[in-house]
Amino acid sequence: MEECSLETVIEKAKSWHAQGKAWHFHLLTPDCVFNTRRHGYALVLENETDDQVYVAYSDQSPMEVDHELVILLYGDEILAEEKITSAPTNEQMQLILKKARELNERGTLWHHHMLPPVCIFNSHKGQWNVFFEDKKDNKVVEAVYDDEPVDDIRQIEVLFFAQGNAG
Repeated sequence: MEECSLETVIEKAKSWHAQGKAWHFHLLTPDCVFNTRRHGYALVLENETDDQVYVAYSDQSPMEVDHELVILLYGDEILAEEKITSAPTNEQMQLILKKARELNERGTLWHHHMLPPVCIFNSHKGQWNVFFEDKKDNKVVEAVYDDEPVDDIRQIEVLFFAQGNAG
């Protein structure tokens, strides 16, 4: 994992996207199970096509960058609640969404990760994994899929960004 600036992460993501490369990213909060630096935030960018991984560290939450990258990766409609077409059939995802709604109502911060099949953090290689961290109950819930669950991703992203500029 090569360290770089937040600006470099954005530039690389845009470049890879324009080139049609497979890529994804993760916002790691200070208490995230994947964050090895507990004193700050990390934004991890993975190029699945070329097997490259970059990380940018920040003392401030890079929620604006996270917002920009999620739209770049999935398109403007990923955060459009009206585009949600169905309730999830994955039971674990139903639990995740229920918990996210409850935490939002309480004003309690939470976060999640969408882990593609080849992601460095995905323990379910070959499958898609929505990884939800519930610090209040000190547990992780994983919803595993054979195919990319775009509608379920939309539902969790809408709830995530409804937290405002928290991080």
